Amino acid sequence: MDETQYPNNSVTLTNEQIYELATAVRDDFGGDLSREAFTDKLLLFLEDVPGFEAAQVDARLIESAWTIYGGRWSEL
Repeated sequence: MDETQYPNNSVTLTNEQIYELATAVRDDFGGDLSREAFTDKLLLFLEDVPGFEAAQVDARLIESAWTIYGGRWSEL
């Protein structure tokens, strides 16, 4: 049996950090972005965050941020 442990390479953010990112996108770009435009702007913010440089962002993070951006954070 292979007992080699591989590091978990996925970077996670707290709910508060995701909320702050969604709020920053809204503050900088307004509250009427399409989902595609929102995702592009969110990725722009994340490109300087360690662990997110390669634009490999978990779809759940984007979905959570989109929900917050749309004012539906009670759905989380």
